[in-house]
This record gives sequence, C-alpha cells and structure tokens, in this order.
Amino acid sequence: MRDVEVRTQRAEEWLETPRPKIDADIAAKLNRDVQLERLGEYLRTMYDIIVLAFQTDTTRVVTFNTGNEGTGPSVPEIGISRDRHSLSHHNGDKELLEQLTRSDEFNVKQFSYFLDRLAEVNDGDGSLLETTLALYGSGLSYGNSHGTTSLPLVLAGGGSLGMKHGSHVDYNRLVKNFKGYGDGIGLYHSPVNSKAHFSNLLLTMAQKMGVETDHFADSNGVVSEVVS
Repeated sequence: MRDVEVRTQRAEEWLETPRPKIDADIAAKLNRDVQLERLGEYLRTMYDIIVLAFQTDTTRVVTFNTGNEGTGPSVPEIGISRDRHSLSHHNGDKELLEQLTRSDEFNVKQFSYFLDRLAEVNDGDGSLLETTLALYGSGLSYGNSHGTTSLPLVLAGGGSLGMKHGSHVDYNRLVKNFKGYGDGIGLYHSPVNSKAHFSNLLLTMAQKMGVETDHFADSNGVVSEVVS
C-alpha cells in the first residue's frame, strides 16, 4: 500500500513540475524539417531528443529502434533505394552487399553523432557520455539466413560507471584451436563459445547501472572484458 501511495504522490508532484528551460542552441537542433526521404536528418533529430531527455532527467532509460523490424529504412541520400530487409537477403550478390555495407556505415555514423552529443553535455564532474551506457547493434549477425550468433554490438560510454573501452571482444577467438572465420556463415548459426551469451552483456550493463541482480534471462556470467 505504501509503495502505491509513494508512486501516486510522485505522479501528482510531476504534474506540478514546470518544464525545464532549454538553451536556444539546443532547441534549434530539434526544430528541423524532418522527412522520411532524409533518414540521417530523422535519426539525428531522434538522437538529439534522447540526449535532451537525459539532460533534463525526463527519463533515464531509452530504447530506440532505428527502423521497422520487418523492412528497415532505405537511405535515399546516399543512393540506396532498397530497404535493409531486402538488402540483407542478398544471396551473395556483390552489388547488394556493397549497398548493405554502405547502409551499415551510414547508420553507424548517426550513432557516432549520438555519442558526440552525449560527450558535449556536462553531467556533474564529467560528460553525459561518462554516465550513460549506450548499446548499439542488431539481433541478427547474418540476415541472409537469419543467423543469431556472433552478433555485431557496440557498447559505448559509462566510463564513470566502471566500464572500459577501446577493444574488440571476440569470443570466438578465445576458444582454443579456433580455425578462423573462413566464409563465416556457419559461425553465425552455431555458437563456438558456449559462454558468449548476449544476456551476459545485458546483465553486466544492468549491474553497472545499479540493478542488484546476478542473473538475466539465460546469462551465465558477466562480461569481465568490458569492466574496469
């Protein structure tokens, strides 16, 4: 009962809380003519909104899907008219692979913009990037045949939370007698390292954000390689 009372009181207080004042230069970045034909503009605007939400403490957790799960946006501004879903089912076609690569590069650059924005904002004794954990990636590693292992993931930020960066953690290469990737297709369907669970990374992030738990989904440990 008391828990419900506390949450109700907080909700009532929130209604009377004035909106935070936003600097003109920050507000200007959100006043954009965003069109679907300009994916980069749309993504950067969304990233600006997320940074602003963190800066004003409107929320402390954000999940952002950069495109429709079933299709994924095209990128007309760099000459890619096909959606990501059709590009991912390339069947080895070199032209489609080249477009998929350019689409990946484009999207990662927008994520880089987000990290730069976090780094520009002061948060206590450091930047907002130092107090924010940002995970970027995909639930598929090989879209052509829906491979779900060896996922391409980027973890950024959280320096003041005890995270360390500057390395590429490849669990496949940690296995003794690993023969290398070759064409790589098999490794995207059959895990080489049984300890390499995506849930381990999510557990590690949760712990660094103050969640008191030693288990998440099918986790079997934390990712010590990214903890300082």
